[in-house]
Amino acid sequence: MMKTPTKILLALLITTGTWAQERQGFEVETQSGYEYNYFKSPRQVRQGTVVLTEADLIASSSYQDILMDYDYRYKWNRNRIRLSVSPFARLFQENFEDSYWSVLATAKYDYDLNRNTEFLAEVVFKRMNREGLDGAQDVLINPLGYTVYGASSGLKFELFPKNETVLEAFYNFKDFDAFGVRDLQYNEFGVKFGLQQEFGSNGLDHKYGITGYVKKRLYDTFNASDVTTEGERDWNYVKVTGFYTYPISETFELKPSFVYYTRTDVLANRSGFDQLGPGLGLKFDDDRTRFRAKVSYLTRNYTDFEARDTNGPLGEKIRYTYADISLNASHKLGNGGFSLTATAYSRVRATNYTDIDARSFRGYRNQYAGLGIKWEL
Repeated sequence: MMKTPTKILLALLITTGTWAQERQGFEVETQSGYEYNYFKSPRQVRQGTVVLTEADLIASSSYQDILMDYDYRYKWNRNRIRLSVSPFARLFQENFEDSYWSVLATAKYDYDLNRNTEFLAEVVFKRMNREGLDGAQDVLINPLGYTVYGASSGLKFELFPKNETVLEAFYNFKDFDAFGVRDLQYNEFGVKFGLQQEFGSNGLDHKYGITGYVKKRLYDTFNASDVTTEGERDWNYVKVTGFYTYPISETFELKPSFVYYTRTDVLANRSGFDQLGPGLGLKFDDDRTRFRAKVSYLTRNYTDFEARDTNGPLGEKIRYTYADISLNASHKLGNGGFSLTATAYSRVRATNYTDIDARSFRGYRNQYAGLGIKWEL
């Protein structure tokens, strides 16, 4: 007859083997490409009596991307931990001094409260090490370098069969690098949500739903030489996206969507806007090839700022249109973990604010494309 200590040890071994699962993943990728207008500058600006043209304002270069990703997952009983670290560098060949790097680290914890409800928690850290100012400026001038700390927590549950609902509270702190005498930071907090319903048709899974958030962002602007607050901004945001995932086959699907995004300026009642527009995503995924693309066309209307040309006010509010295209693709090469990869991105911002004496609220074009190779372990 088996002795009691032996029974206990065997039970522990069986339990551990059954319920504890560990998985690690690592990938490294490099791509060669070209980026046009990576500071997002307008094509013409006048400074005093001198008119600067595209040759003076727009920086473009071929580049080499280097990116890595390490993932660790451990699951036991009702618990799951996921850790990831993703460093990235873009090295410009013609203008090496404009090169930059970033690192993103996340830690996620999930706990199954019951069969239909899951507790979620996440902390995020991101460091972007980059010099210069974002040329896509409007109300605020943002340095390109920054550090972000964030945390979120909430629940994922089923309201009814084949439903997935997520409700989380979040907080983020973003500290922009000082640039000259400018220093900028913000705290933001709010609630993000998602609701997705699934149903089957002709043997394929269709999905529809909404995602979005409601948040408050509190900006502080400083003189970098002291700690005196020079300006504060209190902005409220609401963003809602409706979508429908339509599968064409088991490997190919379309995802049309429509987004509404609004900002309210609480303190000054000047910097608000409404933005909306359609998008279309495409996804192909089989055993060897993955392809994802998205196109969108968004219109932003400012509530108070007046549009101008070089001769003066136009008598209408500032309006943007954004035409965006993105593409990511990979194809496996044999069974050694290598894949060919491709990336492309394009954003064209058009505006009715065309005053060449200003840099804010101007239109621009930013595009890049690259080809490379990835190795996965």
